[in-house]
Amino acid sequence: MELADWADLFVMSLWNHRCYVTEADQRLSEIQGLLELSLQRSSCERDLHKDQLFVYVKEHAVMPLSTFATGTSTVVPHGVRSFSFIGLGYRVDWPINIILTPSALKLYADIFSFLIQVKLAAFSLADVWCSLKDSMDLISQNRHSILHGLKIQHFHILIKTRHQVNHFVSTLQQYVQSHLSYVSWCRFLESLNHKVKDMMDLETVHMTYLIDSLHICFLSDETRTVASIIESILQCALDFRFCLTGGTWEVKQDQGDAFSKLSKINITQITEMKMGLLYKIIGGFALVLAIKRAFDKNLKELHLCYLKSPKHGEFGLSRFWGYLNYNEYYSDANEIGKSW
Repeated sequence: MELADWADLFVMSLWNHRCYVTEADQRLSEIQGLLELSLQRSSCERDLHKDQLFVYVKEHAVMPLSTFATGTSTVVPHGVRSFSFIGLGYRVDWPINIILTPSALKLYADIFSFLIQVKLAAFSLADVWCSLKDSMDLISQNRHSILHGLKIQHFHILIKTRHQVNHFVSTLQQYVQSHLSYVSWCRFLESLNHKVKDMMDLETVHMTYLIDSLHICFLSDETRTVASIIESILQCALDFRFCLTGGTWEVKQDQGDAFSKLSKINITQITEMKMGLLYKIIGGFALVLAIKRAFDKNLKELHLCYLKSPKHGEFGLSRFWGYLNYNEYYSDANEIGKSW
């Protein structure tokens, strides 16, 4: 199960089936079925231990408040914490349960919840890119429209915003996966071979591995501020997708305007009046700009945390920011928080 392709399938199934905490208890068996189906369709189909994985509803699970880019906190189904109520469990027997204690398994579940958030952001940005590619064709077909110049300007800003958010999310995903699957894991295996002589040593080595994993995912007590900022940035990715593909913003394409698909960010159906069309494009586009401002604000806060953080160690914000700012990405044209 080390390839973890089953996890991608499982998160995508949750996303498509819209399994939310408001109905978690009633749909727990269905969610368990999604997990089992994902395992069967993955590379670990014949893994002898796959049946030991199970899902459960965490205690005191509540529908989280998602602060949209406008600054208003509301209960929405597209929040980055939409599936945080789900705990991933693993059945263990004696003597393994001496090492994999309930508290240790809870830490694994917390790490899995964080990885779900990262996956949701990545999936959202992939959907955004598909929508933008479709809109690009529609805009080019209607290049003689009076509002063509405005459409091109707005479209370029959407592309740039998606690129900047995707750079952060993809870098975070690569950093977390490489350090969890390779760096810390290889260190753990090496410790097993050279440091473990009895059960006490095994417990110590395993706990060290878990602590390293928490630091990698910014889930330790020392990185709570960083974790909160990262979660806000991941939420920007889901908000962006909701603007372009969410049903609340859907418009009909019966106005003869090829730009209508991009204009899903408008609240109501486009009218034939040019001023009304222009007003709705600008009004809806303001929401995308709000997402961009929220992203810039959180990125600045993360940079401040980086400046104050220790600049040594294999894990943590310093190492992640090094990947994020690779090749001086945030200098010159890509300056942090640069506005248009």
